[in-house]
Amino acid sequence: MLWMQALWFGAVIGAAREQHWFAPLLLIGFAFWEFRPERRVDGDFQLMLIAVLIGLILDTTWVKIGWLKFTSGWDSSELAPLWILILWAGFALTLNHSLAWLQSRLLLAAVLGGISSPLSYLAAERLGAVNIVSESGLWFVGLGLSWSLALPLLLWQASYFNRHKQEEQTDV
Repeated sequence: MLWMQALWFGAVIGAAREQHWFAPLLLIGFAFWEFRPERRVDGDFQLMLIAVLIGLILDTTWVKIGWLKFTSGWDSSELAPLWILILWAGFALTLNHSLAWLQSRLLLAAVLGGISSPLSYLAAERLGAVNIVSESGLWFVGLGLSWSLALPLLLWQASYFNRHKQEEQTDV
């Protein structure tokens, strides 16, 4: 969990200060840590790809509907920036490790994701990485609902990869 916290702060503060090199460097360190043979869990890399795709869709949608504006992004400010996609990839690395206990508690995961994710965006706004453009509280509800679906989906996928691997091993 320490790696994820470092990645979050590095990505957010790096984006706010236009220092884009820090988040990829931290993600590489985090990935090397989790992909060591004694820690590696089958499915982690696939979860990273799925999470980045979900993040690209959600964060781009939130920008396009006018809830968020990232202060630092691609040439096209209507796409989710690299630093937030790196956070999605890093977050995926927690699903079989520090957050593995939530794989069997999907309702709790939905509640936690629905509450904590908008708060994370608020914190990122305070640090200068994102602007919450929407003046209504609709963005908070929308992000919360999105995450209350995304987090259980990702945890279910992690659990599926784990079950599938166990079934392969028992068939051998």
